[in-house]
Amino acid sequence: MKRATTRGLLPRARVAAALLALLLLGGLLAAACGDDEGETELREVTFMAGFRPQATLPFTAVYVADAQGYFAEEGLAVTIQHSTQGEHLQLLLAGDVDFTTGTAAQLMRRRAAETPVRAVALFGQRGDQGFVAHAGSGIDSPADFAGRSVGFKAGVVPAELLALLATAGLEADDVNLIGVPFDERVFIEGGVDVFPVFLSNEPNRIRNAGFEINVFDPTDHGVATLGLTILTHEDTIAEDRELVQAFVRAAMRGANYAAANIEHAIEIVLTHAEGADASHQRYLLETDLRNAQRANGMGRATLDQWEALQGVLLEFDPAFESPVDVSTVFDGSFVDAIYNDDGTIK
Repeated sequence: MKRATTRGLLPRARVAAALLALLLLGGLLAAACGDDEGETELREVTFMAGFRPQATLPFTAVYVADAQGYFAEEGLAVTIQHSTQGEHLQLLLAGDVDFTTGTAAQLMRRRAAETPVRAVALFGQRGDQGFVAHAGSGIDSPADFAGRSVGFKAGVVPAELLALLATAGLEADDVNLIGVPFDERVFIEGGVDVFPVFLSNEPNRIRNAGFEINVFDPTDHGVATLGLTILTHEDTIAEDRELVQAFVRAAMRGANYAAANIEHAIEIVLTHAEGADASHQRYLLETDLRNAQRANGMGRATLDQWEALQGVLLEFDPAFESPVDVSTVFDGSFVDAIYNDDGTIK
């Protein structure tokens, strides 16, 4: 105490300098500790879902991976966006989006047009395009489509419909094809006898409206189909495989977590799809999860599956004129790398 008092008080400038030195030293020590603990800056990545917020499995996989911290564990900070006008592919090609979603059939057509995109995970082991008819209408099989009005959306008769008709020995001329909007009320109100649906959600909405229906899934009748994918620009695959691997690993962890924890996954979905009906979102997710299951791990596929899909397009899609190398359509190496032989994630 005596020593302190005999030295007296420091001038104000010296006090300020001393405090500044202490602050700088503290910052250096904190930085050093951060380096010792392996802290790194997260890489910014943008994912754009190909539709509005909902429990579609590829969307849910990303929502969950973000909420559970799986992306952060891979060194990624993911911004999640949603397509409102179908702009997700254009933004991917422009470099404004790093990953997005799309159906396998759409992707095949884009590769045939030499669009530089490639799928890195396949969720739908069967397609999401189906058809419904009112129960009691006498339409109990594809053969019963003959002479009936059959709807198609977006101005294009889908290859899945023509292939489904072919399983019953029918052709397009054997039915009355009618373009319909994306609105199941057209079917409910009797506008067409057979209505095209997204199998993961529209049958549930129609039933919830009080109508019993027969559902026709082309896959159940031997038509080779595949569903939704996560895709990226082929330049990203060529130039930054580490980034693609990190994103795929986290997303697939999210998908597997959702499969084991459906209620929590729905809670996470609803933080994005505010105001959505939880029971309908659960139906959507459970349907997608059933269609995504395979013994050696979700997200995987063989090139033979893609070849079979291409065979359907070559036969029934007039715009798909020449075969493509399916290895340029789907790169399964990223999903394969995260699974053990028994289908568990490494």
